Amino acid sequence: MPDTTASSPSQPDPTPMLIRGSWEEKLLQGQQLIAAQNDEAIPFLQQLVDRLVQLPKAQRYAANRRLDHVLFQAITDLVFYQTYRDLYDAALANATLAAQLAPLDQVHLWEEHCAAILLQAGEQDAAFARLERLARAGELSQWSELVLHALRYDRLDVAGRALDEAERAVNHIDASSDETAVRMARGQLAYMKAQVALAQGRLDESLAWTEFAMTSSELFGKNPAFFYVPLVEKGHYNAALKLISRDQYNSIRASFWGGLATYRQGKHLQAETFWRQALRARLPEEGSVDFLELVLAHYYLGDKEGHGLAIVLDDLRHEQSGPLVQLFLAGLGWALRNDHTAAHSDLRLAVMRCKATAAGRLLPRLWWTFCTDLVPATTQEEYARYFDTGATQPHTHE
Repeated sequence: MPDTTASSPSQPDPTPMLIRGSWEEKLLQGQQLIAAQNDEAIPFLQQLVDRLVQLPKAQRYAANRRLDHVLFQAITDLVFYQTYRDLYDAALANATLAAQLAPLDQVHLWEEHCAAILLQAGEQDAAFARLERLARAGELSQWSELVLHALRYDRLDVAGRALDEAERAVNHIDASSDETAVRMARGQLAYMKAQVALAQGRLDESLAWTEFAMTSSELFGKNPAFFYVPLVEKGHYNAALKLISRDQYNSIRASFWGGLATYRQGKHLQAETFWRQALRARLPEEGSVDFLELVLAHYYLGDKEGHGLAIVLDDLRHEQSGPLVQLFLAGLGWALRNDHTAAHSDLRLAVMRCKATAAGRLLPRLWWTFCTDLVPATTQEEYARYFDTGATQPHTHE
Protein backbone atom coordinates (compact mmCIF):
# COMPACT_ATOMS: atom_id res chain seq x y z
CA MET A 1 0.00 0.00 0.00
CA PRO A 2 1.30 3.50 -0.76
CA ASP A 3 2.98 5.48 1.96
CA THR A 4 0.95 8.37 3.30
CA THR A 5 2.01 11.48 5.10
CA ALA A 6 -0.21 11.02 8.12
CA SER A 7 -0.26 8.39 10.80
CA SER A 8 -1.26 4.76 10.77
CA PRO A 9 -4.91 4.10 11.63
CA SER A 10 -4.12 2.77 15.08
CA GLN A 11 -2.12 5.71 16.36
CA PRO A 12 -2.97 9.21 15.11
CA ASP A 13 -0.20 11.75 15.01
CA PRO A 14 0.09 14.45 17.62
CA THR A 15 -1.56 17.19 15.59
CA PRO A 16 -1.44 20.95 15.97
CA MET A 17 -4.70 22.75 16.61
CA LEU A 18 -7.01 22.24 13.66
CA ILE A 19 -9.72 24.50 12.33
CA ARG A 20 -13.00 23.42 13.88
CA GLY A 21 -15.14 21.56 11.37
CA SER A 22 -12.32 21.25 8.82
CA TRP A 23 -11.72 18.13 6.76
CA GLU A 24 -8.50 17.58 8.69
CA GLU A 25 -10.35 17.69 12.01
CA LYS A 26 -12.86 15.12 10.76
CA LEU A 27 -10.01 12.87 9.68
CA LEU A 28 -8.45 13.15 13.11
CA GLN A 29 -11.76 12.30 14.75
CA GLY A 30 -11.99 9.16 12.64
CA GLN A 31 -8.43 8.19 13.53
CA GLN A 32 -9.19 8.66 17.22
CA LEU A 33 -12.20 6.34 16.93
CA ILE A 34 -9.97 3.71 15.31
CA ALA A 35 -7.35 4.13 18.01
CA ALA A 36 -10.08 3.34 20.55
CA GLN A 37 -11.23 0.40 18.36
CA ASN A 38 -14.63 2.01 18.15
CA ASP A 39 -16.49 0.64 15.13
CA GLU A 40 -18.30 3.95 14.74
CA ALA A 41 -15.11 4.88 12.88
CA ILE A 42 -16.30 2.89 9.87
CA PRO A 43 -19.44 4.87 8.93
CA PHE A 44 -17.77 8.10 10.06
CA LEU A 45 -14.76 7.69 7.76
CA GLN A 46 -16.86 6.20 4.96
CA GLN A 47 -18.98 9.33 4.94
CA LEU A 48 -15.82 11.46 4.88
CA VAL A 49 -14.46 9.48 1.92
CA ASP A 50 -17.76 9.62 0.02
CA ARG A 51 -18.08 13.38 0.48
CA LEU A 52 -14.50 14.06 -0.61
CA VAL A 53 -14.86 11.85 -3.68
CA GLN A 54 -17.87 13.92 -4.77
CA LEU A 55 -15.81 17.13 -4.80
CA PRO A 56 -14.46 18.31 -8.16
CA LYS A 57 -10.94 17.06 -8.80
CA ALA A 58 -9.68 20.64 -9.14
CA GLN A 59 -10.92 21.41 -5.64
CA ARG A 60 -9.22 18.34 -4.18
CA TYR A 61 -5.98 19.23 -5.96
CA ALA A 62 -5.96 22.88 -4.88
CA ALA A 63 -3.40 24.13 -2.33
CA ASN A 64 -0.85 21.44 -3.13
CA ARG A 65 -3.53 18.71 -3.25
CA ARG A 66 -4.57 19.37 0.32
CA LEU A 67 -7.93 17.61 0.20
CA ASP A 68 -6.59 14.79 -1.93
CA HIS A 69 -4.10 13.98 0.83
CA VAL A 70 -6.95 13.96 3.36
CA LEU A 71 -8.97 11.68 1.09
CA PHE A 72 -6.20 9.13 0.64
CA GLN A 73 -5.34 9.09 4.32
CA ALA A 74 -8.99 8.52 5.16
CA ILE A 75 -9.19 5.66 2.65
CA THR A 76 -5.99 4.14 4.00
CA ASP A 77 -7.18 4.27 7.59
CA LEU A 78 -10.59 2.93 6.65
CA VAL A 79 -9.20 0.06 4.57
CA PHE A 80 -6.82 -0.93 7.36
CA TYR A 81 -9.58 -0.94 9.97
CA GLN A 82 -12.12 -2.73 7.78
CA THR A 83 -9.52 -5.40 7.00
CA TYR A 84 -8.73 -5.79 10.69
CA ARG A 85 -12.45 -6.24 11.37
CA ASP A 86 -12.77 -8.90 8.62
CA LEU A 87 -14.92 -6.60 6.48
CA TYR A 88 -13.08 -7.68 3.37
CA ASP A 89 -15.69 -6.75 0.76
CA ALA A 90 -15.88 -3.20 2.08
CA ALA A 91 -12.10 -2.93 2.37
CA LEU A 92 -11.70 -4.20 -1.18
CA ALA A 93 -14.25 -1.70 -2.49
CA ASN A 94 -12.40 1.21 -0.89
CA ALA A 95 -8.98 -0.03 -2.02
CA THR A 96 -10.35 -0.38 -5.55
CA LEU A 97 -11.66 3.18 -5.33
CA ALA A 98 -8.19 4.34 -4.28
CA ALA A 99 -6.65 2.54 -7.27
CA GLN A 100 -9.05 4.39 -9.57
CA LEU A 101 -8.25 7.81 -8.05
CA ALA A 102 -4.52 7.41 -7.33
CA PRO A 103 -1.72 9.07 -9.29
CA LEU A 104 -0.31 6.77 -11.97
CA ASP A 105 2.82 5.96 -9.97
CA GLN A 106 0.70 4.60 -7.10
CA VAL A 107 -2.01 2.69 -8.95
CA HIS A 108 -0.10 -0.61 -8.96
CA LEU A 109 0.52 -0.32 -5.20
CA TRP A 110 -3.21 -0.11 -4.54
CA GLU A 111 -3.88 -2.94 -6.98
CA GLU A 112 -1.34 -5.09 -5.15
CA HIS A 113 -3.05 -4.24 -1.88
CA CYS A 114 -6.38 -5.32 -3.33
CA ALA A 115 -4.78 -8.68 -4.09
CA ALA A 116 -3.41 -8.88 -0.55
CA ILE A 117 -6.90 -8.29 0.86
CA LEU A 118 -8.29 -11.06 -1.34
CA LEU A 119 -5.55 -13.45 -0.20
CA GLN A 120 -6.26 -12.73 3.44
CA ALA A 121 -9.97 -13.21 2.79
CA GLY A 122 -9.23 -16.66 1.37
CA GLU A 123 -10.08 -15.68 -2.21
CA GLN A 124 -6.85 -17.03 -3.67
CA ASP A 125 -7.94 -17.51 -7.27
CA ALA A 126 -9.30 -13.97 -7.51
CA ALA A 127 -6.14 -12.59 -5.89
CA PHE A 128 -3.78 -14.45 -8.19
CA ALA A 129 -5.83 -13.46 -11.24
CA ARG A 130 -5.46 -9.81 -10.23
CA LEU A 131 -1.71 -10.19 -9.68
CA GLU A 132 -1.39 -11.89 -13.06
CA ARG A 133 -3.13 -8.96 -14.78
CA LEU A 134 -0.71 -6.60 -13.06
CA ALA A 135 2.27 -8.68 -14.15
CA ARG A 136 1.13 -8.79 -17.78
CA ALA A 137 0.87 -5.01 -17.82
CA GLY A 138 3.97 -4.37 -15.75
CA GLU A 139 7.58 -5.35 -15.35
CA LEU A 140 9.39 -8.63 -14.82
CA SER A 141 9.63 -7.94 -11.09
CA GLN A 142 5.85 -8.28 -10.86
CA TRP A 143 6.01 -11.83 -12.21
CA SER A 144 8.54 -12.45 -9.46
CA GLU A 145 6.12 -11.05 -6.87
CA LEU A 146 3.40 -13.34 -8.18
CA VAL A 147 5.71 -16.36 -7.92
CA LEU A 148 6.64 -15.52 -4.33
CA HIS A 149 3.01 -14.96 -3.28
CA ALA A 150 2.03 -18.26 -4.87
CA LEU A 151 4.82 -20.12 -3.07
CA ARG A 152 3.83 -18.53 0.23
CA TYR A 153 0.38 -20.07 -0.19
CA ASP A 154 1.76 -23.39 -1.49
CA ARG A 155 0.20 -22.79 -4.91
CA LEU A 156 2.79 -24.44 -7.11
CA ASP A 157 0.31 -24.44 -9.99
CA VAL A 158 0.14 -20.65 -9.97
CA ALA A 159 3.90 -20.31 -9.49
CA GLY A 160 4.56 -22.64 -12.42
CA ARG A 161 2.30 -20.70 -14.79
CA ALA A 162 3.81 -17.40 -13.70
CA LEU A 163 7.30 -18.78 -14.23
CA ASP A 164 6.40 -19.86 -17.77
CA GLU A 165 5.07 -16.39 -18.55
CA ALA A 166 8.16 -14.75 -17.08
CA GLU A 167 10.43 -16.94 -19.18
CA ARG A 168 8.42 -16.07 -22.28
CA ALA A 169 8.84 -12.37 -21.49
CA VAL A 170 12.61 -12.71 -20.97
CA ASN A 171 12.99 -14.67 -24.22
CA HIS A 172 11.30 -11.84 -26.10
CA ILE A 173 13.71 -9.18 -24.87
CA ASP A 174 15.38 -7.58 -27.85
CA ALA A 175 18.90 -8.97 -28.22
CA SER A 176 20.10 -5.46 -29.05
CA SER A 177 18.93 -4.17 -25.67
CA ASP A 178 21.37 -2.96 -23.06
CA GLU A 179 23.52 -5.93 -22.05
CA THR A 180 23.29 -5.11 -18.35
CA ALA A 181 19.50 -5.01 -18.51
CA VAL A 182 19.42 -8.36 -20.32
CA ARG A 183 21.67 -9.96 -17.72
CA MET A 184 19.53 -8.56 -14.91
CA ALA A 185 16.38 -9.99 -16.53
CA ARG A 186 18.00 -13.39 -16.91
CA GLY A 187 19.15 -13.22 -13.29
CA GLN A 188 15.62 -12.37 -12.16
CA LEU A 189 14.26 -15.35 -14.09
CA ALA A 190 16.91 -17.62 -12.59
CA TYR A 191 15.95 -16.38 -9.12
CA MET A 192 12.34 -17.36 -9.75
CA LYS A 193 13.41 -20.77 -11.05
CA ALA A 194 15.59 -21.33 -7.99
CA GLN A 195 12.68 -20.59 -5.64
CA VAL A 196 10.21 -22.79 -7.50
CA ALA A 197 12.68 -25.69 -7.71
CA LEU A 198 13.37 -25.37 -3.97
CA ALA A 199 9.65 -25.45 -3.21
CA GLN A 200 9.36 -28.59 -5.36
CA GLY A 201 12.14 -30.29 -3.42
CA ARG A 202 14.67 -30.20 -6.28
CA LEU A 203 17.63 -28.88 -4.31
CA ASP A 204 20.39 -29.45 -6.89
CA GLU A 205 18.40 -27.69 -9.58
CA SER A 206 17.63 -24.83 -7.23
CA LEU A 207 21.32 -24.40 -6.40
CA ALA A 208 22.23 -24.43 -10.10
CA TRP A 209 19.79 -21.62 -10.82
CA THR A 210 21.10 -19.81 -7.75
CA GLU A 211 24.60 -19.80 -9.22
CA PHE A 212 23.28 -18.55 -12.56
CA ALA A 213 21.36 -15.71 -10.88
CA MET A 214 24.32 -14.64 -8.77
CA THR A 215 26.69 -14.53 -11.74
CA SER A 216 24.15 -12.83 -14.04
CA SER A 217 22.96 -10.01 -11.79
CA GLU A 218 24.88 -7.77 -9.42
CA LEU A 219 21.75 -7.52 -7.28
CA PHE A 220 21.79 -11.24 -6.53
CA GLY A 221 25.57 -11.49 -6.52
CA LYS A 222 25.77 -9.00 -3.68
CA ASN A 223 22.73 -10.38 -1.84
CA PRO A 224 22.98 -14.16 -1.56
CA ALA A 225 20.51 -13.89 1.35
CA PHE A 226 17.80 -14.05 -1.34
CA PHE A 227 18.80 -17.70 -1.57
CA TYR A 228 20.30 -18.78 1.75
CA VAL A 229 17.39 -17.60 3.90
CA PRO A 230 14.89 -19.90 2.12
CA LEU A 231 17.48 -22.71 2.33
CA VAL A 232 17.68 -22.31 6.10
CA GLU A 233 13.87 -22.20 6.31
CA LYS A 234 13.67 -25.50 4.42
CA GLY A 235 16.36 -27.15 6.56
CA HIS A 236 19.11 -27.29 3.90
CA TYR A 237 21.78 -26.04 6.27
CA ASN A 238 24.96 -27.18 4.52
CA ALA A 239 23.88 -25.62 1.24
CA ALA A 240 22.93 -22.43 3.05
CA LEU A 241 26.27 -22.22 4.86
CA LYS A 242 28.18 -22.41 1.59
CA LEU A 243 26.31 -19.39 0.30
CA ILE A 244 26.61 -17.57 3.62
CA SER A 245 30.39 -17.91 3.46
CA ARG A 246 30.29 -15.99 0.15
CA ASP A 247 28.27 -13.05 1.50
CA GLN A 248 30.84 -10.25 1.68
CA TYR A 249 28.35 -7.37 1.77
CA ASN A 250 25.88 -8.12 4.55
CA SER A 251 27.95 -9.07 7.58
CA ILE A 252 25.18 -8.88 10.22
CA ARG A 253 22.73 -10.85 8.12
CA ALA A 254 25.26 -13.47 7.08
CA SER A 255 26.50 -13.97 10.63
CA PHE A 256 23.02 -14.34 12.06
CA TRP A 257 21.85 -16.87 9.48
CA GLY A 258 25.14 -18.72 9.68
CA GLY A 259 24.59 -19.00 13.40
CA LEU A 260 21.03 -20.17 12.95
CA ALA A 261 22.02 -22.86 10.44
CA THR A 262 24.77 -24.25 12.68
CA TYR A 263 22.53 -23.99 15.76
CA ARG A 264 19.88 -26.09 14.09
CA GLN A 265 22.58 -28.59 13.16
CA GLY A 266 23.25 -28.94 16.87
CA LYS A 267 26.57 -27.05 16.75
CA HIS A 268 25.76 -24.52 19.45
CA LEU A 269 29.29 -23.29 20.19
CA GLN A 270 29.92 -22.62 16.51
CA ALA A 271 26.57 -20.85 16.33
CA GLU A 272 27.55 -18.55 19.19
CA THR A 273 30.72 -17.61 17.30
CA PHE A 274 28.62 -16.56 14.31
CA TRP A 275 26.26 -14.50 16.45
CA ARG A 276 29.07 -12.72 18.26
CA GLN A 277 30.45 -11.79 14.84
CA ALA A 278 27.06 -10.24 14.04
CA LEU A 279 27.26 -8.07 17.16
CA ARG A 280 30.83 -6.98 16.34
CA ALA A 281 30.00 -6.08 12.75
CA ARG A 282 30.33 -2.44 11.78
CA LEU A 283 26.97 -0.79 11.23
CA PRO A 284 26.56 0.77 7.78
CA GLU A 285 27.08 4.52 7.61
CA GLU A 286 24.21 4.81 5.15
CA GLY A 287 21.17 2.71 4.44
CA SER A 288 19.21 0.41 6.69
CA VAL A 289 20.55 -1.96 9.33
CA ASP A 290 19.62 -5.65 9.26
CA PHE A 291 17.38 -4.97 12.24
CA LEU A 292 15.75 -8.38 12.61
CA GLU A 293 19.07 -10.20 12.44
CA LEU A 294 20.87 -7.82 14.80
CA VAL A 295 18.24 -8.14 17.53
CA LEU A 296 17.83 -11.89 17.10
CA ALA A 297 21.60 -12.37 17.44
CA HIS A 298 21.29 -10.78 20.89
CA TYR A 299 18.32 -12.98 21.72
CA TYR A 300 19.99 -16.22 20.64
CA LEU A 301 22.97 -15.33 22.82
CA GLY A 302 20.65 -14.97 25.81
CA ASP A 303 20.38 -11.16 25.92
CA LYS A 304 21.07 -11.29 29.65
CA GLU A 305 21.79 -7.56 29.84
CA GLY A 306 18.78 -6.70 27.69
CA HIS A 307 20.71 -4.99 24.88
CA GLY A 308 18.61 -6.57 22.14
CA LEU A 309 15.31 -5.66 23.75
CA ALA A 310 16.61 -2.14 24.45
CA ILE A 311 17.35 -1.68 20.73
CA VAL A 312 13.77 -2.62 19.90
CA LEU A 313 12.16 -0.47 22.59
CA ASP A 314 14.27 2.53 21.62
CA ASP A 315 13.25 2.11 17.99
CA LEU A 316 9.58 1.84 18.95
CA ARG A 317 9.82 5.05 20.97
CA HIS A 318 10.93 6.88 17.82
CA GLU A 319 8.17 5.46 15.61
CA GLN A 320 4.70 6.96 15.43
CA SER A 321 3.26 3.48 14.90
CA GLY A 322 5.03 0.25 15.71
CA PRO A 323 6.40 -1.48 12.62
CA LEU A 324 5.38 -5.11 12.50
CA VAL A 325 8.82 -6.64 12.95
CA GLN A 326 9.64 -4.38 15.91
CA LEU A 327 6.40 -5.32 17.67
CA PHE A 328 7.14 -9.01 17.15
CA LEU A 329 10.69 -8.62 18.45
CA ALA A 330 9.46 -6.68 21.47
CA GLY A 331 6.97 -9.43 22.26
CA LEU A 332 9.61 -12.13 21.87
CA GLY A 333 12.07 -10.13 23.99
CA TRP A 334 9.56 -9.84 26.83
CA ALA A 335 8.75 -13.55 26.54
CA LEU A 336 12.45 -14.35 26.98
CA ARG A 337 12.40 -12.28 30.17
CA ASN A 338 9.27 -14.06 31.42
CA ASP A 339 7.21 -10.88 31.34
CA HIS A 340 4.10 -12.55 30.00
CA THR A 341 1.86 -9.48 30.26
CA ALA A 342 4.17 -7.32 28.12
CA ALA A 343 4.83 -10.18 25.71
CA HIS A 344 1.14 -10.78 25.06
CA SER A 345 0.50 -7.05 24.72
CA ASP A 346 3.13 -6.56 22.00
CA LEU A 347 2.30 -9.79 20.17
CA ARG A 348 -1.39 -8.83 20.10
CA LEU A 349 -0.43 -5.46 18.62
CA ALA A 350 1.77 -7.22 16.07
CA VAL A 351 -1.09 -9.47 14.98
CA MET A 352 -3.44 -6.48 14.78
CA ARG A 353 -1.00 -4.65 12.51
CA CYS A 354 -0.30 -7.75 10.45
CA LYS A 355 -3.99 -8.35 9.90
CA ALA A 356 -4.91 -4.70 9.30
CA THR A 357 -2.26 -4.28 6.60
CA ALA A 358 -3.36 -7.53 4.89
CA ALA A 359 0.01 -9.12 5.59
CA GLY A 360 -1.75 -12.16 7.04
CA ARG A 361 -4.24 -13.15 9.72
CA LEU A 362 -1.35 -14.37 11.90
CA LEU A 363 2.37 -13.70 12.22
CA PRO A 364 4.63 -15.57 9.75
CA ARG A 365 5.65 -19.20 10.11
CA LEU A 366 9.33 -18.32 10.10
CA TRP A 367 8.95 -16.12 13.16
CA TRP A 368 7.35 -18.97 15.06
CA THR A 369 10.48 -21.06 14.49
CA PHE A 370 12.48 -18.40 16.33
CA CYS A 371 10.06 -18.74 19.23
CA THR A 372 10.38 -22.53 19.30
CA ASP A 373 14.17 -22.13 19.42
CA LEU A 374 14.15 -19.54 22.20
CA VAL A 375 11.00 -19.69 24.31
CA PRO A 376 10.85 -22.47 26.94
CA ALA A 377 8.69 -25.37 25.78
CA THR A 378 6.48 -24.96 28.85
CA THR A 379 5.34 -21.50 27.73
CA GLN A 380 5.30 -21.89 23.94
CA GLU A 381 1.68 -22.96 23.83
CA GLU A 382 0.39 -19.68 25.24
CA TYR A 383 2.12 -17.72 22.46
CA ALA A 384 1.33 -20.10 19.58
CA ARG A 385 -2.06 -18.45 19.00
CA TYR A 386 -0.36 -15.42 17.44
CA PHE A 387 1.51 -17.35 14.73
CA ASP A 388 0.94 -19.41 11.65
CA THR A 389 2.31 -22.69 13.02
CA GLY A 390 0.44 -25.25 10.94
CA ALA A 391 2.91 -25.67 8.11
CA THR A 392 6.19 -24.94 9.87
CA GLN A 393 8.94 -27.11 8.47
CA PRO A 394 10.55 -29.53 10.94
CA HIS A 395 14.18 -28.83 11.73
CA THR A 396 16.55 -31.26 10.09
CA HIS A 397 20.22 -31.76 10.81
CA GLU A 398 22.28 -32.08 7.67
